[in-house]
Amino acid sequence: MPKTSLQFSAIADNLPIIRHFVQTHLKSMVSDPIRINQVTVAVEELCANSILHANKEDPEKELRLELRLQGSVLHIYLYDPAPPYDIHAYPAEPKLLRAGTNRPGGFGIYLIRRIIDRIDIRRRKGGSSVYHMVKDLSA
Repeated sequence: MPKTSLQFSAIADNLPIIRHFVQTHLKSMVSDPIRINQVTVAVEELCANSILHANKEDPEKELRLELRLQGSVLHIYLYDPAPPYDIHAYPAEPKLLRAGTNRPGGFGIYLIRRIIDRIDIRRRKGGSSVYHMVKDLSA
């Protein structure tokens, strides 16, 4: 599969569109529906964190999601106008309590870490960020 991308504004209403985009493109590469759902969850969680927390649901902010397949390895890129957050700073288990509430947080990041083989985060010139997730689809 050549590179395929989706550009979207930072609003939560776009999460179903993101989910559909990922599932549609993964179905052409992966026959295992469980694997498709796992990767979809990880991508959706990453996008939700960027939309809700980093960009505060600002419809003026534009993000871009790219899927690239190299052999059996899927590369997922999220280009985000917000500064990067350190996904690796969260504890391995989701035991965080969200500020101002008594509810646990960190489940999305926990799921990403469990599903994805590797995630790299880069700050770009101008303060924006790129999240690069890697998943071997043959495993």
